[in-house]
Amino acid sequence: MHDMMAAILGDLDTDTAADRMTLKHLVSQQITCPKTGVVLDVRQAVAFTLRDTSGAHAGYHAVEAAWWDANRRIIDDLATETSTTVEASWPG
Repeated sequence: MHDMMAAILGDLDTDTAADRMTLKHLVSQQITCPKTGVVLDVRQAVAFTLRDTSGAHAGYHAVEAAWWDANRRIIDDLATETSTTVEASWPG
């Protein structure tokens, strides 16, 4: 079932539906992971952004899940240094 329809029917949380649609859009626009060059598969990708206290964000990016797993600590450190928070979503 399409994520939006599942949300309308109450079978899926609306935030989860929005996260999934954002990830699908990013993967379809980017095609490849900007960090590894691997062709992205929405089932194995992560969308993320850094958001500051005012709510502004640095833009969303999709990366290969394996890259995300290997580099999450670096992203968290960057967020701490820049007083931002990491927002990430993946299919699931």
